[in-house]
Amino acid sequence: MAKRTIKLFSHNDLDGFGAPLLLKAVQPTMFPETDFDMTNCGAGRIDDEFAHWMRTPEANHFTDVYIMDMTPDSDYTFQQLNNNFANHWLVFDHHESEAAQRNKYAANSVRPANPQVNPSAASLVWDWLKTQPHFNDLSTQRRQELAYLVELIRAYDTWDWQNDPEMDETERKAADDLNQLFWFYPLQDSASFVESVLAAGWEKYQQDNHLLIRTLNERRAKYLKSHLKDLLKTEIGGHQFGVVYADDYKSEIAHELLEQNPDVDAALVVSPVSVSLRSNGKLDVAKFAERYFNGGGHADAAGGRLTVNPVRVGEQAVIDDLAQTVQNQKEEDHHEESTLADNLDPAVAAKMAALFKKK
Repeated sequence: MAKRTIKLFSHNDLDGFGAPLLLKAVQPTMFPETDFDMTNCGAGRIDDEFAHWMRTPEANHFTDVYIMDMTPDSDYTFQQLNNNFANHWLVFDHHESEAAQRNKYAANSVRPANPQVNPSAASLVWDWLKTQPHFNDLSTQRRQELAYLVELIRAYDTWDWQNDPEMDETERKAADDLNQLFWFYPLQDSASFVESVLAAGWEKYQQDNHLLIRTLNERRAKYLKSHLKDLLKTEIGGHQFGVVYADDYKSEIAHELLEQNPDVDAALVVSPVSVSLRSNGKLDVAKFAERYFNGGGHADAAGGRLTVNPVRVGEQAVIDDLAQTVQNQKEEDHHEESTLADNLDPAVAAKMAALFKKK
């Protein structure tokens, strides 16, 4: 059998790493004659990343392309996929804002096995794996371990860990803990972290890292309390927004913001280069993000990128305010150093001068 080489493009969050690394986790058993090569990128970057890769010599050595947790925005990207990889390409994505684009290429877009369950990229990969040869060659224990981790990733990514009232509390907490651990590590270590969890299974990994998990929970509680003090409410386009600046725990802050402020239609969490939006159902934040932030996502959970850097704007505001304060202080000092005559009416000053001269 000819060796297959599959290029994997995916997002850079937990679901974005979980989906492609799930393939690598089962590769020895299910795909022994296949090599996988993974590239992760930020939201909205898939077209550029794919175009850049296609211009490299290495692209000629791959037989397949799988795109996960993202959908190309450009029809040209799809044309390139069709022209260079025929039917050897697939998209594993679940974001509602790109559903119409995927429908145009339905034959190459993986659909969820159960339409009643909100999918994630990892759960789509799992559904697909169950239809492939050699899936049953995985041991029962291994299938159970991977299925549970896939469900934790799916539950967090779709926010079912908060919104599904029937979800088991232990599973709800596990989904939250797994996501916290993922974001604790720097991006360059994300893949090795996810690989470690997939290899060990959640139960063992959780036991081995219980102290770190407790510490992260305590740190997050303090972070949320501190940042939500600076909440700004404003009306935009007929909707009430709650706006907070935070470069960490963005999803959690947005959720807590909505919980504490039922009068707010949507939460807008601003970070140095991006925004995260959450809604209580009164605003489709996926459409809002797509229109104003070149982003997308789901109706109640979305994100996008900023065209301004709020950190630099804030720094400049501090500099401008400091410069004005210094100028005001100089003027005040000069005023205090002036003589009595400088502050008198000219006519009165002249009379006083004449009086002192006579003496």
